[in-house]
Amino acid sequence: AVVSTQSTGTLEQSLREKERNEHVYVSEIAQLGQENRRLARNRSRESANMEYLKNVMVRYLILANGSERRQVLSAILTVLQLTADEMQQVKHKLSPGWLG
Repeated sequence: AVVSTQSTGTLEQSLREKERNEHVYVSEIAQLGQENRRLARNRSRESANMEYLKNVMVRYLILANGSERRQVLSAILTVLQLTADEMQQVKHKLSPGWLG
């Protein structure tokens, strides 16, 4: 009877530990699901941004009018999110007045 009681105690302790582990795993699964959804949204956004940039670039390349090209160039530079240094390099290469 003493051995049976010890075995029961050990089994109960093991069960409690497994239940704690299950709680941790369920929580981790929920977090991974949220991260997966976030990454999917980001991927979708990036795809949309790339499509927008492609369309703007095509428009820029086919435009002949200087003022329209300046407007489109502004949109391109915004989408590219250039650093201040990169923006300065671009401004340096363009004719005066192209970016304002």
